Amino acid sequence: MTFDPKRLTRHVLAQYQLDLAGIHGPAHWLRVRLNGLALARRTPEADPVVIEAFALLHDARRHDDDIDPGHGDRAAAFAQALFDQGILTLSEERLAILLEACTGHNHPLTSAHPTIGCCWDADRLDLSRLERRPKEHYLSTAAARDARVQRDAWTRGMSWTVDGRGAARWGVEVALLTD
Repeated sequence: MTFDPKRLTRHVLAQYQLDLAGIHGPAHWLRVRLNGLALARRTPEADPVVIEAFALLHDARRHDDDIDPGHGDRAAAFAQALFDQGILTLSEERLAILLEACTGHNHPLTSAHPTIGCCWDADRLDLSRLERRPKEHYLSTAAARDARVQRDAWTRGMSWTVDGRGAARWGVEVALLTD
């Protein structure tokens, strides 16, 4: 079973309801992907495939760009539906981790699970797009507490960087993600 990010991205974007260039849109997802993969390289046993799927799905079912308290649960339900349709091609074990990561990502929690911790930290490290720094006590991984990792994430978020390599992997046109 091979994870196919382009196929998954097509389905996610076809149903995405918010502005593609908005604060919770694909440019944010791509920075979460970049943050998460950087964290995974420094976090033993973290699963980069689940982290990439999380990056793509965690905010895909938001109803608005405000607080939207149910969006993590909706993201998990969406991931399950995509899995059931054969679009999200993960093992059941990976799916279970992804569902937990999506469900919990918008709650003030930390996780000792290396993959879930990387997912949540990757999202929190992109708070810089809102000119906010993550709270240290809500970071799950040692990698996310590293000053260099935080600085790099801050720079990407503040400049609204769009990860071109990630966009190409997902089959997304970078021009669609910027104003």
